Amino acid sequence: MTLINLSYKTDYLHTYFKTTAVVPDTGKKNYKAVWLLHGYTGDDSAWIRHTNIEALSKEHNWVIIMPEARNAFYSDSDFIPYYTFFINEYIPKIQSLLPISTDKKDNYIVGSSMGGYGALKIAFKNPDKFSKVAGLSPVVDIEKFRNNPKAPMEKNTFDTIFDSSQKVFDNQLVNIFNRQHPKLKVLTICGDDDYMHEDNVMFKNFLTVHLKDDFKYMAVDGDHSWTTWVGNIENVMNWLEK
Repeated sequence: MTLINLSYKTDYLHTYFKTTAVVPDTGKKNYKAVWLLHGYTGDDSAWIRHTNIEALSKEHNWVIIMPEARNAFYSDSDFIPYYTFFINEYIPKIQSLLPISTDKKDNYIVGSSMGGYGALKIAFKNPDKFSKVAGLSPVVDIEKFRNNPKAPMEKNTFDTIFDSSQKVFDNQLVNIFNRQHPKLKVLTICGDDDYMHEDNVMFKNFLTVHLKDDFKYMAVDGDHSWTTWVGNIENVMNWLEK
């Protein structure tokens, strides 16, 4: 396995941006790619620190790409146009640097917590780029997340990203889905003791109606923590391979 630490200066963010990637040593030119997003306060090393990403990459013979998120909620704000950067610059840049396929059927996006929100949002808005998306304990209702006393993000921090009621509305996952009507396969996982469990059940009910057999919900034991995500990331990878 090859572990790559990338850093390049981005035109969109006007700073250097980091990515960690794992590439199998089988010499392929068009690997399937998993874009693996971390949660709030994490960085590009988060999944490497907590899980055996190299073993998963080797088992499935996939390239796994882990970008940093700068606590930006994978969204555009006046401070950081993260979503636009990710779609318009970051994905093409990584596709030019790593031996990965650009075909949507070979690209999956996965994330936990804030990264789960990011994965779902990016996939819903770009079904031409991804065929499958999975969220582990995803933030599925950003307004309820903002007002949840157990949420780790301060309200004033949240409000610098989603700085108006219209922006909150526009960035709610159900509203994005209703605007885009994406056709792709979706998996969500949530622990029964997660502080966003109720939100995830409501989102499950919504996607069950709209996606039917293309949606799967996995109820698991656990709370909103790495213990739950580590315990289920292999299940996610196995689902992606089906």
